[in-house]
Amino acid sequence: MSVLRFAIVGGANPEPPSDPPIAVEVANESAKVLGAELARRGHEIIVYDPRYIEGALVAGYVSAAKRRRKPSILVRQPHLEAPILFPEEKTYGYLFERRADTTDQWEVSFYRSLWEADGVILIGGRNSTLSAGQSAIGARIPLLALDRTGGAASTVWKTIAPGLDLPSSDEHARMSHAPPDEIARRWVDDLESQRRRRYAVESGPIRGQAVVSFLLFLLAVTCSLASYLAPFPAELFALRPALLVAAMLLAGGAGGTIRMVFEKRYGTGPLVPPSLAVTLALGTMAGGVAGLLYLVSQPGEVSLVPPGGSRLASIIAIVSFVGGLTADAVFRKLLGIDVVRSREVAAPVAADRPAPGSGSIQPGL
Repeated sequence: MSVLRFAIVGGANPEPPSDPPIAVEVANESAKVLGAELARRGHEIIVYDPRYIEGALVAGYVSAAKRRRKPSILVRQPHLEAPILFPEEKTYGYLFERRADTTDQWEVSFYRSLWEADGVILIGGRNSTLSAGQSAIGARIPLLALDRTGGAASTVWKTIAPGLDLPSSDEHARMSHAPPDEIARRWVDDLESQRRRRYAVESGPIRGQAVVSFLLFLLAVTCSLASYLAPFPAELFALRPALLVAAMLLAGGAGGTIRMVFEKRYGTGPLVPPSLAVTLALGTMAGGVAGLLYLVSQPGEVSLVPPGGSRLASIIAIVSFVGGLTADAVFRKLLGIDVVRSREVAAPVAADRPAPGSGSIQPGL
């Protein structure tokens, strides 16, 4: 399992009273054993203020991570005149990485950090813990809400719909157990399982699109090679250009779909990407047009007979693939072409028609 980063949210202060009340001893013990288990697994944590539940969890985390030399405790705090230090920072400062926001508002540092986390852990707490839990449920972020710790964590636990939300029924039930060390291992197992399920849902469509793009590219290369290498008899000689056109269309479709995969993989595409069918249609048309434009621009008669045919077919396949990959640029270029020279057929000004402003009647008279 890769290294994950979990945001720790909550508190164990019984005052003022909350509904349900916070179980102080259970919250602190849960935080310590959970922190130690996260450190043993090699995961990282996001914490905010040692006066809350992060203080106990960091103590447990550092106790199991003393030999590590890589920063694995990310402290998120607003821009303060004097940062609030964890006691362990004095001795084990190499485990901590501080990131101060430009704002002086705790809410900004807190809520922004949730979107950097691979999971959220709720222990006790009040209003901020409740908001963080509901945000995690809505965004399908892996979540551990410990019911026995009371407070907002217990309230969030009651709102989880197993199966509909990311946690399963068994994972939801284990959130209501009290800690010894064994249940802490199961809690971390559950967070990792939720992360795998979420990744499978997120990456499922992109994998299918990558397979479609690969198959289209493979068929394009096959048709391109067959257009000049296949030993067709004289009566079937017309199949050579047909295969070349098929290679153009398939290469354009492959270029369009692989661009969609690339943009989704690296997060560079639009917020609402087009469907696979739309992308495939646009890529196919753009690739076909680009390939045909290159083909008709060749001087003299086009021949697919070796050895010259191999070079021509390969270049056309590449041009079509690039055309599908850059379909938006291809269509913008085509939209700017004045094929019928409409400027030439515009109605000329009649010779006997007076030019504007040249009449005898002058404005203002």
